[in-house]
Amino acid sequence: MVPRKITSPSNKSNPVSRSSSTKIPQGLSSNIASNPSSASINTLPSTQVTKPRFRMLENGNHEHNLRSAKRQEKLSNMLKDLLGAKKLRDEAKSAVPNILQGAINSNPQNNKAQDKPPTLFAGLVNHIKNNTSPYHAAPGDNSAQPVTDESATVPYMPTNPTQPDARSFVQKYGRCQEVIGRGSFGVVRISHKKVATSSSQDEVLYAVKEFKRKPSESDKKYNRRLTSEFCISSSLKNINIIETLDLLKDAKGDYCEVMEFCSGGDLYTLIIASGKLEYAEADCFFKQLIRGVNYMHDMGVSHRDLKPENILLTQNGIIKITDFGNGECFKMAWEDEVQLSEGICGSSPYIAPEEFTQSSFDSRGVDIWACGVIYMAMRTGRQLWKLADPKKDEFFEEYLVKRKDATGYDPIESLKRARCRNVIYSILDPKPERRITGKQILNSEWGREIKVCEAGEGHT
Repeated sequence: MVPRKITSPSNKSNPVSRSSSTKIPQGLSSNIASNPSSASINTLPSTQVTKPRFRMLENGNHEHNLRSAKRQEKLSNMLKDLLGAKKLRDEAKSAVPNILQGAINSNPQNNKAQDKPPTLFAGLVNHIKNNTSPYHAAPGDNSAQPVTDESATVPYMPTNPTQPDARSFVQKYGRCQEVIGRGSFGVVRISHKKVATSSSQDEVLYAVKEFKRKPSESDKKYNRRLTSEFCISSSLKNINIIETLDLLKDAKGDYCEVMEFCSGGDLYTLIIASGKLEYAEADCFFKQLIRGVNYMHDMGVSHRDLKPENILLTQNGIIKITDFGNGECFKMAWEDEVQLSEGICGSSPYIAPEEFTQSSFDSRGVDIWACGVIYMAMRTGRQLWKLADPKKDEFFEEYLVKRKDATGYDPIESLKRARCRNVIYSILDPKPERRITGKQILNSEWGREIKVCEAGEGHT
């Protein structure tokens, strides 16, 4: 079945301007200051000033003002409009195919979209249909109740081994409340810790990732999986990598990981709510992403699951790579040779083609490939293909043919700047030995001319 674009009625009432100098609608704007440090302090000013989500400045620089709550509200309304989510879950589930078919048939742009890959929003709709959305609990899911309470008392890896920190989770990080993400790993919540100052009482916010065991997973494998992820993520100290603060284990043997909270949400919901991003906005995020990936690779670590859902945003536009559950150490500090990786992992649209054709490969090239697909998702609002395997995906097969033609591949050719197109083609080279590296991307003419926001440069 040919993928089709599904548009939301919300897009008609809240169009997003593609002009870099035009203000974005206020529904996607922000009015609370951001703190990109390891913890965010929430204070409500007496006078709130509405700012555009993305704004070009007169000096040629730009600024981001992101607010996740507004996007979540818009995204929820989009899904309600499309899926009839006000009905009971059982009723809505049985009604989804008819509702979706009605939306497809009534979409005047549908005939034009039949020859295009699916939008990210269409992918989200499929997740909703299959009860795999990161924003909705599956039937019978009892994860709405926090497990991180007074019982989680002992950090797995104390800062000072001779003096282990015996404070409880609540004493250190406050109480977990709202769920902000879901996945096969478990749930992510916001933890609120009240901090008294001389004049008032503020809240410090943390992101808490509560892990659940995989079916039939032994205690040994569960412990090894969680401690491995923690060791990788906590060892990486970079402005574009999420800061991992702690790993705790409760009386039942369940783990939770405490991280800095990013109030700007994730890149996935930003793309869906916006349709697609301004070129200057996408370029800023992309350059930060490549910097973060280069740092990881310099540290001997590959991510192997880069996708918009795993890229978080601070309110002023700093990107943070998160979720190192599939991360690998391909080279230790004392080693000279890179250890090749094996097996397929990650999310289908972002998996590099060599994972399907080679028994072993350099995982650094896998990360760079994913970055190219992410950039195209930001610029077009679409996934280029479902799977980078020409035998199973017609869109990828078409890409392999047209990238060699003088006319090129339409989605990439839609990028107006030749310098940008050339780099994207080099990133998405199906031959990993020819693929451009992260350092080469930053040293390219396009890479050097990309302007990163002041916050992304660490100046604010």
